[in-house]
Amino acid sequence: MGYVHGIRWSDELIENKIYEVMRILDINRMPSASETELILRDSSLSNKIAKTGGFNEWATKLGLNIKKSETQLGHIFEDKAKILIENMGYTAEQMSCKYPFDILANGKISIDVKSSKVYISHGSRVHTVGINKKYATCDLYLIFALDEDENIERTFIIPGCDLRVTSMNFGRDSIYNIYLDRWDLLKKYNDFYNNLASVAKV
Repeated sequence: MGYVHGIRWSDELIENKIYEVMRILDINRMPSASETELILRDSSLSNKIAKTGGFNEWATKLGLNIKKSETQLGHIFEDKAKILIENMGYTAEQMSCKYPFDILANGKISIDVKSSKVYISHGSRVHTVGINKKYATCDLYLIFALDEDENIERTFIIPGCDLRVTSMNFGRDSIYNIYLDRWDLLKKYNDFYNNLASVAKV
């Protein structure tokens, strides 16, 4: 599965380390990234979890509940995304958890909302976003990079077809910066779907 910080990681080792953190913290749920880093005193486990599906996927794999605050954080920024989209003049419908995306804009543009709190790695501020699938099931990813106080620091709008990674990792200088504040992509997708609809009527 590869090396992180000189460790040869396998699924079995990741699982064992997760249970080790749970035992030390005396919890029966999936530990958060900050908890794994606090107990293990580095970010190697949290980085590897993020790069192999993310904390939610590992929690599902091991049959563990996740920390409520992590779920609440996701809902908070889905709500913020809905407001931002509506303020631009689009409708925004929040989808139930059975859908592979979070918001349907103007009844046709599928948007997956992600948020990531900053952490320190090798002395640098970085973000890691669990995309969890190489091939997108949405038109656009709306990604909020949060600061230490969970305020929005940067916003990325990325076409799903352009983000073929299972984990998005970035610092201040990033290849993803070309997607910063690309709200114009909403209009491009809206125009695209409207053009398709007009063709169908011909």
